[in-house]
This record gives sequence, C-alpha cells and structure tokens, in this order.
Amino acid sequence: MYASEGVRVRTACRPAVARQSHPIAIEGHVFEKYLSSRLVRKLLLKLTDQANGSTSLERLFYSYRNPAAARRDRIRYAAVHKLIDILVDRTRTSRDRAAEKVFHHQATVRTLVNTARSIAVHGLTVPQRFIAPLLVVWNITNACNLKCRHCYQNATHKRTADELSRAEKLDLIDQLSDGYVPMIAIAGGEPLCDPDIWAVLEHAQRKKVYVTIATNGTLLTKANVERLAARGVRYVEVSLDSNDPALHDDFRQVPGAWRRSIAGIQNVVAAPGLRCGIATCFTWETVQQAPEMIALAISLGVDTFVHFNFIPVGRGKGMVREEMTVEQREWLLRLLQRTLNEGKIGVMSTAPQFGRSCIMYGDPEGMTAMGHGGSGKGRQAQVVSKYLGGCGAHRCYCCVQPDGRVNPCVYMPTRTLGELRSSSFAEIWSHPLEAVLSDRDDRGDHCGVCDYRMFCGGCRARAESYTGDVQAGDPGCIYNRHMWDEIEANGTAATVGPDSREMPEILQVT
Repeated sequence: MYASEGVRVRTACRPAVARQSHPIAIEGHVFEKYLSSRLVRKLLLKLTDQANGSTSLERLFYSYRNPAAARRDRIRYAAVHKLIDILVDRTRTSRDRAAEKVFHHQATVRTLVNTARSIAVHGLTVPQRFIAPLLVVWNITNACNLKCRHCYQNATHKRTADELSRAEKLDLIDQLSDGYVPMIAIAGGEPLCDPDIWAVLEHAQRKKVYVTIATNGTLLTKANVERLAARGVRYVEVSLDSNDPALHDDFRQVPGAWRRSIAGIQNVVAAPGLRCGIATCFTWETVQQAPEMIALAISLGVDTFVHFNFIPVGRGKGMVREEMTVEQREWLLRLLQRTLNEGKIGVMSTAPQFGRSCIMYGDPEGMTAMGHGGSGKGRQAQVVSKYLGGCGAHRCYCCVQPDGRVNPCVYMPTRTLGELRSSSFAEIWSHPLEAVLSDRDDRGDHCGVCDYRMFCGGCRARAESYTGDVQAGDPGCIYNRHMWDEIEANGTAATVGPDSREMPEILQVT
C-alpha cells in the first residue's frame, strides 16, 4: 500500500474500471473542522488517558446531571456540563433523557471514548480508523443443534476440543473491557449450546460490556430468555430464513426448526427490557419472499429486520449456485431502504451497499444506514456514515473464533490476525492488515473508483471469497456487474432460476 518513504502506491491486483456512479455532494459538519485540529487531537488524547481505572472523559460524562457523582467532578466539569445542556437543548431532547441514553449509557460512553482516542491517535480519517473495534463478534462455540446448509462456521453437534476454556473466555471479556470495546455479539455455532455462556454473560455484566446474542432461536425457552435478561442481555437476534416453515426447515435440515424459532422469537418479544431482531440470508429462490419476511417480523412485534449478506465460506461453499444475482441484491437493497424510512421496523444489513442505497435512493433528510453504527436521520447521519459506514472488517469490527483465533470478519476464517493463546487482543488488533482494509482508494474494479466508496467500500469477504484478492471489487454490487458475468461464465454462481431483471420495481442503474 505504501512505499518505504511513505509515498502512496496502488497495490490492488485487479485493475480499476470506468466509473459508472455519479458524483455526490454531502454537506460537511462544523465538528469535522474541529476534530481535524491538532489542538483538539491533543485534548482528546489527554481526556482519554486512562488513570485510576477510568478516563477524564468518562468522569465528565458520569458527573453530568448526576448527584451521585463525586462533588469534585461536578465542580471541575461544570462549565462543560453547561455547554452540553446547550447542545442537548438544540436537539429538542430532555436533558435527563440525554443523560440516561447517552452520557450514563455504558456502551455509548465506551464508544465515545474509543472514538475520541482513535481520532487522537489516527486523526479524523475517512473512513475512520479505530484503536480498538466498536464490535467484536465472538463465535463462542462450534456446537450447534441444527445443521444449516449455509453455515459459515461449519458448526458441529459437539464442542471441539480446542475451544477456549472458561477461564480464557472470562479473560477475553477483561481484555475487551479494558480496551474500551463497547459491544460484543456472541454467536456460534449456537451460543446457548455452550455451558459457559451464563458465566460469560455474568462477567460481561460486571464489566459493563454490552452483549447481544445471535441464535437460531430453538433454545429460547421462557426460562432461558429470563436468564438472558437477568444477565444484562438487551438484544437477541434470531435467524429465520423463510416465512415458509418447510423452506426454513430444509435450510436448517431439522424438522420443526421454524416452529421452535418462532416460539423463541415470541418469548423474546414478550420479555420486558429485551429487543428482538430477525436475521435472514436470502438466496435467488427466496429473495422474492423479502416483503413477506418483513411483514412477518412486524406482525411478531420484532424491533429489527436484518439482512445477512451471503458469503460462500464454510458449508456455504456448497450453495454458491443459489447466490442472488446483482439485480436481485439491488432490488432487495431498495426494498430495505424503503422499509427503513417507513419507520415500522428497524432495518440493518451486513451488505455494505446498504449505506450506498440509502443515499442513492433516499431523501437527504431521510434515514441512512451507518454500518456498525446503526442508522440515523438527516444530513448529519450521512456525515457520520462517511466515517463509520461500509465494510468494517478489521477497521471497526472483527471476529473471535471458538479456539481464540482472531479474524478480520466472520466470513474471512482463513485470514488469522493472531491467536489469543499467544498474543493479547490489543497486540492482535495492531496487525498491518488494518491499514489495507481501511484504505478504500486502494481497490480493484469499480470499488476503487466508486463515488460511494466512503459509504460502502464493498464487502472484503465477498471479494476474497470469489477472487482470492481481498482488495478486489465486490461482485455483489450492481456496479461490478462485469465481475458477476465472469463468475457466471466460470460456472461458480447461479445460472438458472427466474430472470431477476424482470422483478418488480427494479431500478435500472446507469
């Protein structure tokens, strides 16, 4: 990526192609100017310097409108607190609610400390580089009670012998907490098959780390849901592949799985304090069910609908011929964008093109996906998306495997950044691949010239899985149609099925 003298050079193997996208104008924000200042960076470095177990920034936030905070902190930061009052008032949010939801919310505070320190160290970069991930997906076990055909983990019915011990798992929680990682998403396998899950959740709760659970839903009994809530879990995401029970059960290869997953979803929705999401991985055969799947999620009272981008890894390698075409994916992204703006249910997608579709098809004052930052409304959200949005592999997110290996992404299992049994998590995160994956100009195909690359960047896992080159274009994007044609010509993708170009409401992109 860079010559020894610091001169920037292009290293992407695949050539760039003619640009098809159109220039876009996103209004800047005054904070961008301030955060780019050397003086502000020095201030942020001082505020995020950890002393006596916490940073000055944490004490500043904790003492805001909090009579239980140390009196010296309330006095020391009184002027800053008045400034916060003015800023909060401009958002038309009550000061007490802002204190509860932002300044006293542990995950949000950790995110702000992490981000502030990242800007202090790396500067304000587009996209933003982070000194620690905002999200760690932890595949806590390989054990699973289902046999899903598209399982990226290639999970088995039993735990593997090399999985981390309970003590090692608790130590990982300590490392992530000390490193200001705000959120852990525990997946598997099936996390509820791991007997250590309850001890891990209890420890994470003590360390004030925000934890979510990704599950197939079949083990979400009322008792287990109550235990999850009692141990600090606030969001549970259930995989559901179709609104047709037979299709879902065929996907999962266990009869009755759909019925049990639906019962699990209903148990989560009924539990006080728990939010629920439904996650779906579509194929060319099931993508036309997307409107029905979203309607089902709304009818069940689910908070968020999540689209999982298919990547041909694990057992998914055997499903390449069932992959959506680029036209089908574009139709789906347009549907998700429209659904997000209707406001009946939250919408997320692991396809980085979702951020691009929100800007391309949406209103500037509408909702915009911000990658791992969720979504927000208006032009300010688009500015945030420029820094947080798109592919976050080894930039603001990574994966920990059951045996302690750390990968840039759950869908990049062959790229090992390091192993927790021989290195600390902080040492592993400093791997030089981070700089490569953070540079969205150093890309092949249309990803390297696209006007939306700062909001998207293309899925690095899809690029590597289909081409072997982590810096290649993403063959799942409409702008990389030439790559999909190559894949079809090589017989490694779906060449049969309905003509997706005739699907309703397809927007022809020029």
